[in-house]
Amino acid sequence: MFNSQQPSENDLPTSSQLIKSTIIAMVVAGVLLLLVILPAEYGVDPTGIGKVMGLKKMGEIKVSLEKETLTEPEVLSDIPIDTEEVTSQTVEENQDILEVQIPPGEAIEIKLEMKKGSVAKYKWSTNNGALNFNLHGDGYKGMHISTTYKKGRMVSSDRGELIAEFDGYHGWFWRNRNDVAVTVKLEAAGNFIQMKRIK
Repeated sequence: MFNSQQPSENDLPTSSQLIKSTIIAMVVAGVLLLLVILPAEYGVDPTGIGKVMGLKKMGEIKVSLEKETLTEPEVLSDIPIDTEEVTSQTVEENQDILEVQIPPGEAIEIKLEMKKGSVAKYKWSTNNGALNFNLHGDGYKGMHISTTYKKGRMVSSDRGELIAEFDGYHGWFWRNRNDVAVTVKLEAAGNFIQMKRIK
């Protein structure tokens, strides 16, 4: 069995040394909080050093992405539509093109109003930069259903076929993370009732 010798009292730190070490540790933690953690995690930069080091921008993007995640699914909850009236319509072939400029840091949403099982072919492209996007669907008010078809970060174009999983609005949420305005052009053709800019 290994027996270690107890250190002598002279080798142990004194109370004043422990207090001094604790104060130093607290000061270092405070400095790190102000200079690194607040700018990098929350976009708060009380000293201005976070901006110089590029940490403030990183924190602002994190906060913005978090807000974006919380708000995306609820964008269409206030659209008053009579579901029975829409489902009784016969949806014919439709075609539409919409071009919109998105300022830096802003977002837009364009949706196709569709009945369950309806199919629309689409293509979109950007000019002057790439965008974050979320292709998703929301049921009419009171249906409490939504789905995500596809997501992407910093994408400059996409094309495909959209098949509506339920009656409601199905389409794109784009956010511009660039320092300049970006234009997006959307073309759609198929069985949809209308193309509508929501936001």
